[in-house]
Amino acid sequence: MPGAPEGQVKARPSGTRIARILLESLAGWITRRPVPGTSGGVRLPHSSELRLIIVVLAAVESVTALLVSGMLPPEIKPPHAAFEMLLVLTALGAAAATARHPHLVSSSQLILRTGFLGELAVPRDCVRSASRVLQTIKGRGPRPVPGDPDAMACSVLSTVNVRVELDPPVHVDLPGTGKRAVRRIYFSTDSPDVVPGVVRRTG
Repeated sequence: MPGAPEGQVKARPSGTRIARILLESLAGWITRRPVPGTSGGVRLPHSSELRLIIVVLAAVESVTALLVSGMLPPEIKPPHAAFEMLLVLTALGAAAATARHPHLVSSSQLILRTGFLGELAVPRDCVRSASRVLQTIKGRGPRPVPGDPDAMACSVLSTVNVRVELDPPVHVDLPGTGKRAVRRIYFSTDSPDVVPGVVRRTG
């Protein structure tokens, strides 16, 4: 519709771009560089539980790899070590990507980020309210909500804990489903109780 508010979806990047995101995020995480693209707004961190699980699993995998390496023939050890290093670095890169791509609430936009699965941005003026929920919506990244054509979700995992109501609805061109008028958005954050206050403060 002409003049209707528009949202923006960045779909899941290519494999090469994902690899670059993971490497850049891991480097920034290790060196503790400032998180880019978050000035002028309120950051909403997400996926902290997932990061903890990934870090623990990466540590366990590293120890296991060392034990297994001691039992392998000498000619197998180099490729095994390379594979294990790639596996651990990929896992840590994914954790770093979620840490270095927080959601952002500014005076002009609500930006929901996943790090390497795509993101969604809608005009801040269309956000009318936010409330805490606990719901499972199949899929990852920006996606439609099954059974609710007026809603979409944007999260790293299928579990979401915040619902945002939009008025007027925002027109979003979602890959695979086409353009639709979105009235509700579901996402996840580490502190769902603070989101309503952030929405009011930045309005």
